[in-house]
Amino acid sequence: MELYKIIPQNFFSILNCKNQELYVKCLMSVFRSYEQGSVLGMDKTIAQQAVLDVLEVHSAAVKDLEDVEASAPLRDKAALILRRFEECEWIDIDVNNDYVEVLNFRDYAITVMQALKTIGTDTMYGYDDETHEFRGYIFTAYTLLEHERSEFGMVVDQVYKNTIAFIREIRKLDSRLKYYIRTIILNSEIRDLINLLVNYKVELVDQAYSRLKTSDNVAKYKLAIVKKLEEYQQNPVIMDMISREYLVAANNNQDLAKIRANKRIDDIIDIYNSLGYIIDEIDKKNKIYVNSTIAKIKFLLNDDENVIGKLNTILRFTAENVKKYKTDFALRTITPLFTLRNHGVINNNSLYTPRGAYVHGEGQFLFENVLTPSNALQEAFYKEFETNYSEEVIKKFLAAFFRNQSIIRASELISEDVADEAVLRLLYILVYAGEEMNYYIQPLDTTIHHKKFRMSDFQIIRGQKLS
Repeated sequence: MELYKIIPQNFFSILNCKNQELYVKCLMSVFRSYEQGSVLGMDKTIAQQAVLDVLEVHSAAVKDLEDVEASAPLRDKAALILRRFEECEWIDIDVNNDYVEVLNFRDYAITVMQALKTIGTDTMYGYDDETHEFRGYIFTAYTLLEHERSEFGMVVDQVYKNTIAFIREIRKLDSRLKYYIRTIILNSEIRDLINLLVNYKVELVDQAYSRLKTSDNVAKYKLAIVKKLEEYQQNPVIMDMISREYLVAANNNQDLAKIRANKRIDDIIDIYNSLGYIIDEIDKKNKIYVNSTIAKIKFLLNDDENVIGKLNTILRFTAENVKKYKTDFALRTITPLFTLRNHGVINNNSLYTPRGAYVHGEGQFLFENVLTPSNALQEAFYKEFETNYSEEVIKKFLAAFFRNQSIIRASELISEDVADEAVLRLLYILVYAGEEMNYYIQPLDTTIHHKKFRMSDFQIIRGQKLS
């Protein structure tokens, strides 16, 4: 398939120009009105009004609109934007028998708009208009296979499509997890790391990951689906009926059609058999992100108390001076910190060292030393964790607040000069939020001020979040 024989070459130009954000908002507004209108198109004046609504809200961006004077009326600018859409072949504007201009989106433009709309309302990017119902795809496949019918080819085809749709959602979840893991390296501010952890909990864990592990768990349907598909493969009559769906693609070769039918079923079975491994990998990435984020925040909280922290402070100071002034100025500022005095001393002794007597070493048995520093540190960490941050400790801590109120603001737990332990406790409150602990997180627009950082406030709400 040659893509640009279907899509015009200037089609994507409005998505990659000076006013791309304004154009996309206008496109979305027009498309929303288009979907609610007649099957045969919408009146151009309605589309123009949809664009006007956007321009009135984003008046600052309208001033920089190309090919039109800044003082021109908004209606003229709306007409220019619609003309631009028509030039780039997103829309067609025709005149009907009543001499009314009717607007329609091109077929390929509808497909692209649906994709943009899906991305724009995806809960993984922070919107609540859509939830990731992993179970929906698997349940549809299960229902199709359980109901006896004669259209076996159609059933296998629909089961395959729903399975692939499920895998796409899993891949999106996996990709988003990788993004959050990368942010640990890219961010070195406590504020940014905590805000990302809040977003991760609300957008990814609550909307997708926890559903996959609980309400949308596919394990209950997996065995039944695999068993039914294997029964299909063992029944020659059913396989003959399924293979008919592949005759055209196989140039009417029945043997090749059967091979393709079997391969399609094998592909579906392989996907379901690998689900356990896929979900285990997602579990690992979730643990990596949470543990790494908390470890980095803990390090940053204590960075004033160790040598690495002091070096980190010096490097930050140098980087800021390089940005503000010049590299030479920044280096001159910190050079005295690292200047060591040189002392020349003459030693009259020879550097020669005579060889000693050679002695065979005797083998010795190694005994396990349970008192090594690393073991002691590990034990100290687990003792601190169990004392201050375990699920039981956090549950008791919150229960004291929940006796008097059902909603706690994070700002009530964190003040400007609060100890680092309180900050870490707040992080574990974030991490543990969910059905098992009977509370959830809701972000707020206000800000918490701490002596070492600032972060967005959030609510800790008792009970389970309604889907």
